[in-house]
Amino acid sequence: MLEIGDDAPDVTAPMATPEAARETDRGSYTGDDVREFSLSDPLEDGPVVLAFYPGVFSRTCTRELCELRDWKADLADLDAPLYGVSVDSPWSLLAFIDEYDLQYPLVSGFNNDVIDDFGVRREDSIMRGIANRAVFVVAPDGTVTYTWKATEPLTFPDTDEVEAAVAEAAGTK
Repeated sequence: MLEIGDDAPDVTAPMATPEAARETDRGSYTGDDVREFSLSDPLEDGPVVLAFYPGVFSRTCTRELCELRDWKADLADLDAPLYGVSVDSPWSLLAFIDEYDLQYPLVSGFNNDVIDDFGVRREDSIMRGIANRAVFVVAPDGTVTYTWKATEPLTFPDTDEVEAAVAEAAGTK
């Protein structure tokens, strides 16, 4: 797993957006509904929060992503975009965004190296290959300034710590 002070890789991956989820009927998604995410793009405007999670529509991940949805308004004042990241396909991510009214994009680690590049791919158990639950704050210069990894099920990051890390990375703290 990347550590504080490491350079974040400039990953590129498919992304499901709230706009695309709203514009297309569920079950009718195509490649035209998928956008490209490149970490360097949002970093031009300030720090970025990446929340890795095992998979949409699972009990714990649904709870976490909805908690982040509700918390996202707090980050709006800090002007830091939040992206969820999992190995799910972009189409299942679009359906999840639609189902739970998420207002932030979800990045697909399906068939690319984004999960590996951040060092959060689960390597053991029947669920090997999915992402471990982890959060990173990346500063505009691409440096990782905050990390968190779940050590047991049903644990989530302290959003106050994430907010403080974003403020520090943005130079507002």
